[in-house]
Amino acid sequence: MSGGLKIRQIQMRLEPQSVIGQERPVRRLTKMLEKRSIPHALLFTGADGIGKQKTAKGLGMALNCLSPVGVWACGKCPSCQKVISGCHPDMITVKLEGSFIKIDQVREVSRQLRFAPLEGNWRIVIINDAQAMTLEASNAILKILEEPPKGTVIILTAGQTTDLLSTIVSRCQKIAFRPIPYEKVTKVLMEQKGLDRQMATTLAVAVKGSLGKALSVDAEKWSVWRTNILEQIASLSIKSVQPIFFFADVLARDKDKLVDALDLILTWFRDVIMSKISPERIINKDFMTKIEHASQGETINELLEKVWSVYAAQTAISRNSNPRLVLEVMMMRLCLGCQAVTSQKVRGNFLKRSPLAGN
Repeated sequence: MSGGLKIRQIQMRLEPQSVIGQERPVRRLTKMLEKRSIPHALLFTGADGIGKQKTAKGLGMALNCLSPVGVWACGKCPSCQKVISGCHPDMITVKLEGSFIKIDQVREVSRQLRFAPLEGNWRIVIINDAQAMTLEASNAILKILEEPPKGTVIILTAGQTTDLLSTIVSRCQKIAFRPIPYEKVTKVLMEQKGLDRQMATTLAVAVKGSLGKALSVDAEKWSVWRTNILEQIASLSIKSVQPIFFFADVLARDKDKLVDALDLILTWFRDVIMSKISPERIINKDFMTKIEHASQGETINELLEKVWSVYAAQTAISRNSNPRLVLEVMMMRLCLGCQAVTSQKVRGNFLKRSPLAGN
């Protein structure tokens, strides 16, 4: 049986969208299963929504499947059905409790691992979002990894290796999951959500290759939100000072969407630059006329300065700076280039609002 066929099989026995575009990790796991050489600890790294957790579940299912097809699970036997329904006694999944994975959760895992598997040949422990483990929980997991129980496979999922203690990382075999290519995300969105190509493409770019996130989005609401953000950015060159700061305030208040909003603003300026050098690569094609208009009168270097301004805002916010103040600074930088006539007025307005004004 070819490797390609086995990859398709795991996709059929899991939710297909969860492992699309992850052929390389699946091939590595396939070889491990073929050789019956499974590490006692695996670390799956990559962004959310690209298939780490579903692949971990699929590996656990394969290890205890009663009627495997090749090396992967059949998805139909009693063992597989219990894994799918979440009630297999030998599949232990640890999830966030609030914002963290706590010491008591790891202690419970340790207690269960004292006993042999109840039904299968293997006991599988999946720790999702392992980067959220408290220091105490991390140290407790480290003790388990140092002396892993026989017949146990521990799978951790995390954003990146640097999110975990180096001593934990060193005891795991690392498998990196990459963002899913935009073209594949676009195709699935068109097939499963019935989106037209333009909408599917813009959403695929917005979620940075996270198919899980793309499929969870309400496309209609997202489209309205996206249009509003782009309309606001497109009209910056004709705005007076007060609406500019009002827009910064609106962005700052919507904390849940702030990261996405800044990413969307970046695609706008990326498109404005592309309109000068490679128009066919523009992402937001439904804004083509406004993008072309925005590119007039500005050099590529000036536009790159605006891109840098958005990146600077993203960096500052990621370091817990005051979002409203950061966004006001960003808007001032974006507008000074296209509103030189009112630049002094913008500076004065900003300084009046700044906490530093009294210094």
